[in-house]
Amino acid sequence: MRNLFLAGLMAFSFFSAIGQQDWNMVVIEHIALNNNITNQTDGLQKLTDFAIGKDKINVWGSGVQNIIVYPVELLPAFFLRTLQFDDMKLSDGTIEWVFTGSKGGITIKVTDDEITLTQRYYDSFGFNEVDLEKNKIKADRYPQKKFVETKTRFTGKIGTLSLESNANLMITLKVNDQLITRLPCLFDLNRHQLKYTGKGLLTGAIFKPTQGVKVHIKVNPGKAYQQILGFGGILSPSAYWSLSKSGKEKWWSLIKEYNLLLQREYPASARLKPDFTNWDDPDYIVPHYYGDNFPNGELTDFEYVKKIRDLGGINIFEFWSLPAFMVENGVLNTSKYAEAMVNYCKTSVKKTGKAPEIVGIQNEVTQTPETWRDMTVELRRQLNANGFKNVKIHSHNSGNLNGGISAMRGFQKYPGVWDQLDYVASNLYDYQGTIFSPDNYDAKIGEFNNLVGNKPFISTEICVNAGYLQTDAYKLAFSYAMLYHKNMALLNSVAIMYCWTLLDYTQPSFAATRTLFTLDHNNDMQPVASGFQLRTFGAFSRHILQGMKRVDVFEESSPLLVTAYTGKKNNTMVILNPTTKPVEFDIQWSDCRFKRMERTSSYLNHQYSDVSDVVVIEPGEIVTLY
Repeated sequence: MRNLFLAGLMAFSFFSAIGQQDWNMVVIEHIALNNNITNQTDGLQKLTDFAIGKDKINVWGSGVQNIIVYPVELLPAFFLRTLQFDDMKLSDGTIEWVFTGSKGGITIKVTDDEITLTQRYYDSFGFNEVDLEKNKIKADRYPQKKFVETKTRFTGKIGTLSLESNANLMITLKVNDQLITRLPCLFDLNRHQLKYTGKGLLTGAIFKPTQGVKVHIKVNPGKAYQQILGFGGILSPSAYWSLSKSGKEKWWSLIKEYNLLLQREYPASARLKPDFTNWDDPDYIVPHYYGDNFPNGELTDFEYVKKIRDLGGINIFEFWSLPAFMVENGVLNTSKYAEAMVNYCKTSVKKTGKAPEIVGIQNEVTQTPETWRDMTVELRRQLNANGFKNVKIHSHNSGNLNGGISAMRGFQKYPGVWDQLDYVASNLYDYQGTIFSPDNYDAKIGEFNNLVGNKPFISTEICVNAGYLQTDAYKLAFSYAMLYHKNMALLNSVAIMYCWTLLDYTQPSFAATRTLFTLDHNNDMQPVASGFQLRTFGAFSRHILQGMKRVDVFEESSPLLVTAYTGKKNNTMVILNPTTKPVEFDIQWSDCRFKRMERTSSYLNHQYSDVSDVVVIEPGEIVTLY
């Protein structure tokens, strides 16, 4: 950790093991408070009163202490809570306001002249310290590690203290409504409690936000946008093969339940033989080494592809790294490249009865515009010549939208190339760079849209792979739900694919961020949700069906994030609440009556319920109506 001291302000940067990652954090070192305390609870409602110091109790392991205040509530994913003190005098004690979650907690400690905020983790025995020389382990009541601690000295009188945790993955601490600390917090917080160690009487009240203004969600079904292909990702065949017999049965049930019918195929890539005989040979699987995990692999499993098709699914195929036999004197032989692509189509017909519906130019590897031109034109020519005129082509998909913008310019550089593409595509890993201010990503989206025009967009790969975001938290998964919303509402995506649908992982941080499902090694090798990412992805995938069209939602739905879809037999709407307030809404959509809805939150996993005329959506909640 590095401290940069400015006048009255302290800014921090944390460094990751690989390179450097700025950690947007601001701390006011000293603040002079106005002694004329005014009411800072406008827009808030009282949660509970507190009076600490009157009653004491003898607590096992802690001795005699004041009774602690435990507000009877589970905190929503995003929240604002405010303490209002009647008359704070702390010369003889301290206040501790403690927020806790399954992985860590926030403690705000107040003395008579200083406010300390500590962010700590306690979800690992490895946080204990070992003294090898003395053969001892230092273990407190429970393992914990201080992640970051900030201090603000103050003069004057404290009237209110408030903590906000918002959809930007930031927490903000204010005193008398003046900012003193803002920093990222990646773990979920579920409960809070208030402690006072002094000998006097501490009184006041705890407040939460009042319900937001009622929102009228208005839909214009006459204005339609993209037609949906669906949702899915890449399956690691080695992970699928490791499932038990009952695990495989459950897997296909989950595929149908979550509507993950787009199977994106990576073949043997660099290990492909010149005679194309090992597309699905397990001896030529290309391993992925993620951390200390079992090496998952890239390979085509045509039997799996056929089962996806039997459910009405789609196969999407492309190379990543190219086999050496395609390159001659450092130059790609695009004829051999196209020949291999066509051979995959022929092999797929032989083994599944059908060619892939879509093939991609190449995943992530950047070529020159001239090479992309030749790859695209030759691929289309050979597909047509071999009877695969119905096989669609999507563009090279860069690893990020910045690269996608450059690639689209490359594909548009030479006449005739752009017209050979049926879809444009890009991975969206650079969203992680704006995750503490997600709306900053919209400018890149606008630039990309200006280039691609009306050509349908496939969002080929999304996941959390940045080391500084690698954790299982609902708030992080909700941030990705906001990205799915941007995909649908701004990028006009016809398809969204998470990076991996199934991987065989041991290290939980990799599982929670890289894949939707993993294997439960302790329970008969069953497929299980790897973390919260499946929950928010499923809020979109489960009921936005192939063939539906997105229709217009008027801007009056703000601050909620809303998209609506219509099909031949049913309609779907997905609503996100990224605010810290509950919001009541109704729906104005002519001739549309939703029958059912699902609630998704840090506490609810697609909970079914009937639809009422008026619905309240909690902070950080997703409501899917269908």
